[in-house]
Amino acid sequence: MTRQDRSSERGAALITVLMIIAAMSAVAVGLTQVVTQATHRARALDAQAQVRLYAVAAEEVAQAQLGALLAEIQGRVTAEMPGLNETQIIPVDGGLLQVRATDATNCFDLNSLVIVAGGVSQPEPDAIDAYLQVLKGAGFDRGDAQALAAALVDWMDSDSTPGVGGAEDSYYSAERPSYRTSGQVLTNLSELRAIRGYDLLVLETLEPLVCARPQNAEAPSHVMNLNTLTEDQAPLLMLAFSGAMEVEEARRLIAGRPVGGWPDVTTFLDEPAVAQVSPELRRIERLGVITTSVEVYAEVAYRDQMMSILYLFETLPGQPVRTLRRERVG
Repeated sequence: MTRQDRSSERGAALITVLMIIAAMSAVAVGLTQVVTQATHRARALDAQAQVRLYAVAAEEVAQAQLGALLAEIQGRVTAEMPGLNETQIIPVDGGLLQVRATDATNCFDLNSLVIVAGGVSQPEPDAIDAYLQVLKGAGFDRGDAQALAAALVDWMDSDSTPGVGGAEDSYYSAERPSYRTSGQVLTNLSELRAIRGYDLLVLETLEPLVCARPQNAEAPSHVMNLNTLTEDQAPLLMLAFSGAMEVEEARRLIAGRPVGGWPDVTTFLDEPAVAQVSPELRRIERLGVITTSVEVYAEVAYRDQMMSILYLFETLPGQPVRTLRRERVG
């Protein structure tokens, strides 16, 4: 073998070694990326699991705290109560928990517009009349109010015949994408976005006035807490007087509420604006000073994970606080 041949072999071996090193380097880089990604996924899964645990803990703590607080004050929540409608920040290991509680007693239950029996849902005329009063107090004219009420009833009832201004499957099947009415009560208010006429402006107007109570609720949805009503909820107060009180007067009553609220319904009925309403027009069964529903918004942040949950609690006096609904939001 000549010197040139040996030099050529050494050069070939060197090239081979360099190629092997390059291949091994590429494999090492790939393995490093895979391990890094797997580590990130594991950390993310761990963080998600921890967020869910914090969310469960938030629900349990909220139930216990509400139960203790409401038992102490016998359910007599007032607008001035510290912590109500205020965000509470609670540091937790590796993250943060933000909680805000609001009185959810005062609202018109849209699910009351139909009666469900034997799996069949039918319109409830008295509730529809009440809803029309709420819509009138919110500023909708008679035609728009009737159309909104009819469309909502058509969405929930079991038949396929549209009401005046309403919409059944024949209307929604022409939409793109097409869909059908549910034929059952609302799961939550977000469902309204699918119903004819309930555009963003309508939803924003109705937001402080309406709710969709679960069917397992025991608290009477028509009874309000006079001491937590807001001025935006003045149309709800009108319902207690069969439309004999204008929304402006109802708003003034709420704005002039005594500090600490009315001690009882009788004291409220002595208010001059209320006393002038004929007794036969007063719907006293709609009036109260007790909170029977509380909504809690909880936002859990842990590492780079976040979860927002909305809880609806039933807070009947003398009974344990129970969760009626929990839903992810955002």
